[in-house]
Amino acid sequence: MIMRVISTTIFLIFTIGISVAQDKEMDKLYNKARAKYATGHFEEARDTYITLLKKKPTDFVFNYELGLLFFYELNNKTNSIPYFETAQKVMKDTVADLFNYLGQAYQSNLEYDKAIESFNTYSAIPPKEGVIRVSVKRYIDECRKEKARLEEIQAKRSSKTNDGLQVINLGPVVNSENDDVSPILLENKLIFTSSRMFDYVFDEFIKHSYQTEIVGDKYSKPSKLSELPYLKELVVDPNWHQEITAISENGQLVSVIYENSIWTIDRKGKNWAAPDQLSRKINRSKDNAYAALSTKGDRMVVVLFDKKSGKYDLYQTAKKTDGTWNDLIKLNDNINTSENEHYPSFSEDGYTLNFSSDRPGGNGGYDIYESQLEEDNQWGTPKRLDPPINSDGNDITYKRYKSINKDYFSSDRKGGFGKYDIYEVNY
Repeated sequence: MIMRVISTTIFLIFTIGISVAQDKEMDKLYNKARAKYATGHFEEARDTYITLLKKKPTDFVFNYELGLLFFYELNNKTNSIPYFETAQKVMKDTVADLFNYLGQAYQSNLEYDKAIESFNTYSAIPPKEGVIRVSVKRYIDECRKEKARLEEIQAKRSSKTNDGLQVINLGPVVNSENDDVSPILLENKLIFTSSRMFDYVFDEFIKHSYQTEIVGDKYSKPSKLSELPYLKELVVDPNWHQEITAISENGQLVSVIYENSIWTIDRKGKNWAAPDQLSRKINRSKDNAYAALSTKGDRMVVVLFDKKSGKYDLYQTAKKTDGTWNDLIKLNDNINTSENEHYPSFSEDGYTLNFSSDRPGGNGGYDIYESQLEEDNQWGTPKRLDPPINSDGNDITYKRYKSINKDYFSSDRKGGFGKYDIYEVNY
């Protein structure tokens, strides 16, 4: 991968001429922070700024520059808030852009009223001669719309038991501006995959695994699995794309897609074994795209890309007594068509297979289908799920949890908070 060198022109222009004289140790640390920032070593720059702030916590420049570092290069607007707030309190000369940054950070943290107040302050500051100011009207409009949608979601939750089947967006606490997919229950946690974090080393958004805790009808702010003591063992590589696609109902086996290959992770007592890349018998395509696990983790349905047809198909395998997997068998014509079949998942009892397909007759792009396992051990003719589960968008990664009368899936339908959002289905 080619290292991307980030331009810090705005950062450098702002700080030239306003830094104050420091003692030699502080001056050395500050120069180190600036050098690390300018050369793309952002984590080291962050740590150096934090050291500086321990020595001088109310320094405007240190707080402002660390806020910018979180805001831009570390792609974490929420973490920029305390530094921008401190900079606002201590600044002697008004820096209008600070209020714009703080407004966007508040918006990212769902503090819409504070965001609107900051945007209004930014707009009210007279521009300096020769300085071009941006309009923040669209941010204010977004805040008002997002606040209204969040209130709508909360209202739907409070009435869901009286309205029958409901499909509810998990909201901006869980969903980001990018793709959020593959929601999977693990005890009282929802594991999912998100490409919310931009990596400046690889110059792209990276798909990481996250968890949100479920408390009643509310979801906590997501955390990366790689940063959690127990669940970090489910991460093959903390720096690169991965997607957890299934956790067996007995909680003993996990399937992960990493570098276009299917990996599995076994539970060993209270811990997890090292990730195991499955053999070429299973990973026989250049794009081994997805995998579903049965209740006991002894059956698996996988998605392979067919180079000849240019489409994705579903295949099935069963585990041998020695723990290895049998050869893949392509699922019958009830399931596979001339179009794409993708994103399979088993029901809790293992007798229902859900998947998405863009075959003719659907509501949109990918629609969610359901097939029952018949007496001859073949999958029956699939039924397309009715709206509001299926939409005129793409509806994928459906997971059914009948024991709690709740399902989860992802969709890029209109009205979401990002590209693909996670939705819950309540019965």
